[in-house]
Amino acid sequence: MEKESRKDIKRISHSPPHFPFEDPPLTLSMGLLKVSNSDWFEIFDLKERALQLEAKRNFLASIHKDVFMADASALKASIDVLNLMLINLTTYQPDLYSLKNNIIKLKPHKYFEGEEFLTDLNTNGMHPLDLAARLVQEDLLIMLPPNKKQKGWWLAAGSLAFPSRWNLKDKFRKTMDAIHAPVPFYKDELKTPTNNFFNKMPCDDIFARCNWSLHDTPSLRQNRAKPFVEKTGINSKNAGERLWLRVERQTIRKIKKTGAILFTIRIYVDPLKEIVKFEGVAKRLNKALSVLPPEMQAYKQNNTFSDSVRKYLDQF
Repeated sequence: MEKESRKDIKRISHSPPHFPFEDPPLTLSMGLLKVSNSDWFEIFDLKERALQLEAKRNFLASIHKDVFMADASALKASIDVLNLMLINLTTYQPDLYSLKNNIIKLKPHKYFEGEEFLTDLNTNGMHPLDLAARLVQEDLLIMLPPNKKQKGWWLAAGSLAFPSRWNLKDKFRKTMDAIHAPVPFYKDELKTPTNNFFNKMPCDDIFARCNWSLHDTPSLRQNRAKPFVEKTGINSKNAGERLWLRVERQTIRKIKKTGAILFTIRIYVDPLKEIVKFEGVAKRLNKALSVLPPEMQAYKQNNTFSDSVRKYLDQF
């Protein structure tokens, strides 16, 4: 049975770092920004970090085959990813990570008892991407370039503990275009620029983007494309209590040695009633909802309660 380790896994303690609502008019683009090595992995709240690492550890222990998958061809890229992450984490987060004698330590603190892993893959028997994903809150996905069998960039390995209404099994070994086939306007407006960017992006530069959606649960692991039904009971009076803002912060990095691309996905979940307290956020979200095309509303599963949410947001 899939369950998180504690009911308070949701993040409510402080200002969320991302409000990625696009102001009108709506434009469809990849929305990428270049970020520094120090910002590759985000840590804003140590309690939240401890809870998410615990939840990930529990999922990997109980449903490992659903959370982690890897094609043999992704092994070299996975080793490179692990080595890059070991350097990055110990360089930019030395208060939380240390590496000595082939042991990576996640240092203890008030909310975290600490953990350590052997980095010698011949000794620990772990897949390098499996190990890498246990070090951070982010989920990790490796895309490999086209080959004789795959006609486009394809998902060759992944550790996905916290999906947003999808599961790894359905997307594993599929191309980028097949993975994004359900996304409105992808084929006509995003397919070509996305593939061109992947083909031409410089190695070791890091790019980030965010997307958002409203969910009726704070659960981190949402591995089913569960649609809302018409009678959700969500209205303009209870929307703040019944809905959560879920933000995905994704980074993209092409690995120099193999030419593989690593996606990281970091999840933030905050109650709607809390985020509206921050200046200007309610108006920005209201405007963003007002310009979403019907196809995108349905894709985000906001269509059954969007009007109610907008009425709720009008109060602020």
